[in-house]
Amino acid sequence: MEKNNGQQEMDLLLLIRKIFDFSCNVFKKIAGFFGYLLQIIFRYYYLFLIFILAAVAYSYYKTHGHFRVYRAEFTLSINDGDSDLYKEMVSSLSNYLKDEDPSALASALKMDPAEGGKICAIGIRCDIEPIDSTSRAVLAVIMTDPAIFPALENAIIDYFNNNIYLKSLNSARIASLKEHEKLLEKDIAEIDSLQKIEYFQKTGEIGFKLDQKLLIKADKQMFYSDKLDLLKEKEAVSKELAAKPDVVSLVSEFAPSTKPFIRMSDVIVLNIIIAFLCFLAVAISWENRKSIISYLKKK
Repeated sequence: MEKNNGQQEMDLLLLIRKIFDFSCNVFKKIAGFFGYLLQIIFRYYYLFLIFILAAVAYSYYKTHGHFRVYRAEFTLSINDGDSDLYKEMVSSLSNYLKDEDPSALASALKMDPAEGGKICAIGIRCDIEPIDSTSRAVLAVIMTDPAIFPALENAIIDYFNNNIYLKSLNSARIASLKEHEKLLEKDIAEIDSLQKIEYFQKTGEIGFKLDQKLLIKADKQMFYSDKLDLLKEKEAVSKELAAKPDVVSLVSEFAPSTKPFIRMSDVIVLNIIIAFLCFLAVAISWENRKSIISYLKKK
């Protein structure tokens, strides 16, 4: 047993030694690789500086001037119509930007052409509100001038509200809600008449038929719960008529901040890494140019 235990300890020490040697070799290779990189940078420092300065200059160029963009969002309540239709409408607006035709986009949104030329992108995401199961359209816009956001927001809302098909759907919805409201008012008035004291003095059992095709036979106390339900339903209909008269309604907005959407600090690190890799490719190729040329000449 003691011999087996000793053998196991020797095997364990040997395994630890092998792991240690392997780790040392890996570390030496990594250190040697970085040492080689430092040698390349030192030998071609002027080329290294050119690539790094080019990366910084390019980062500055891509985040200033007409590349300096701002992002904003606003949320709309879709009062009528399928959310897919709204996505298609926004997609048609985005096609103007893909075709680099800002004047056509400005015309579609009925905006000033100068303002239309400052729009870079328009996107939409449709969600279902879990509370009332209504659709929400979250629109994101990117522009070169944040001052045009109020005009752009109003133009997009008008673009939906003035759509002929959506207007017809909304008109039918409003008419249906108003008719529903009238029926509820009639039913509430019927219950009010049945609750009068002189009415209860003349009749024993009470029965009446509402416009909702519901026959009610009850005593006086039960009318209170019926009336309460009708009042709640009427309140919901009245709120919808007051809050959602148009095709879409503005729910909230996140106006663009004074800081641009893409800043120099967001892109400079990536550009420097790309520039460094390009520098290595050029420097190593130049360092081994004779071997490369000789290989290329081989038949």
